[in-house]
Amino acid sequence: MRWIDQEKIELPEGWLERAAAAKKDMDDKGLKPDDLSDVWRCLKDRFALLSDKRCWICEAPAARSDNAIDHFRPKNRVAEAKQEPSGYRWLAFDYRNFRYICTFCNSRRLDVLGGTAGGKADHFPLRNEAVRAYVATDDLDDEEPMLLDPCEDGDWKLLGCSLESGHPVPATEDLHHRKRVEISVELYHLHQDALKKMRLTQIRDLDQKISSAKDRYDELDGTPKREKKFKSALTAIRRAISPGSDFSGEMYNHVKKRRDNNYPWLQSLIDS
Repeated sequence: MRWIDQEKIELPEGWLERAAAAKKDMDDKGLKPDDLSDVWRCLKDRFALLSDKRCWICEAPAARSDNAIDHFRPKNRVAEAKQEPSGYRWLAFDYRNFRYICTFCNSRRLDVLGGTAGGKADHFPLRNEAVRAYVATDDLDDEEPMLLDPCEDGDWKLLGCSLESGHPVPATEDLHHRKRVEISVELYHLHQDALKKMRLTQIRDLDQKISSAKDRYDELDGTPKREKKFKSALTAIRRAISPGSDFSGEMYNHVKKRRDNNYPWLQSLIDS
């Protein structure tokens, strides 16, 4: 997961008016949001551009599944809600509530091989259920979502990856945020077996790149040839942690974990 700046999304001319009209039709005619789904589906390609067509949640290669537009706050109903009707219908056509995510993160699936199940579906747990918004006049700022959000600056830095298994793990010691990671791993199905294997291959390759860069650093003797080899090793790491690479968020956090005072360039990689 990496931070996604939604303000970089270029909307089609006239889209905001179309969205407002759709919301009015939904309210006036008693329609379901899905009856007007073309309004958000037409944005799919534009949202994909912000992540090189990778899922905003798992960052798996685009070929993993057919990605789609999801509503971060569910538009129809909320599994954890204590009142009815639930669901954030008033946000059904708000582009700031849209997320570009893959079928595996979004839809409830059973991974028979790995023995796991997951998929966000209609889940949206809060830290304090008592402050959930049920109507447009309720204050969304009172809510503290338990799901990690790629559009919330800082959330992506909470998710790490195990070098032993490729399993997603918390990259923080804060107990509340560790709980958020655990819930997100389950609901986004980030522990799916096939995904873990892809992530494991990536992180072990990165770990070898870090070891190689350390060797090249130790070999520096002031000659251009040694300097060039070291810079090439740094470039390989920088590519692995740059947005648009597979699992770049978890890879970034692995470099952060491997920081070493004897190799100050590791810190400079995550600062750049």
